[in-house]
Amino acid sequence: MLDRYRAEAGLANAAVAAADADAPPAWWPHHLFGAPHLHTVRDVLLHVITETACHAGHLDAARELIDGRRWLVLT
Repeated sequence: MLDRYRAEAGLANAAVAAADADAPPAWWPHHLFGAPHLHTVRDVLLHVITETACHAGHLDAARELIDGRRWLVLT
């Protein structure tokens, strides 16, 4: 399972490395989201990073509810 994840991450890294960060996205799903609100590859990458961090936080909160352990406590 992790081998497939690593392979996909490698493909994503190669695509990002080859892309011009200031270029518009090559494709946008107009039928799902309407007009693009992310105007450059950089905007898309920042959105992906933000969403990943947000959902990782949700998963961590769910894990805390399950096992009771807290890794980071802000006081």
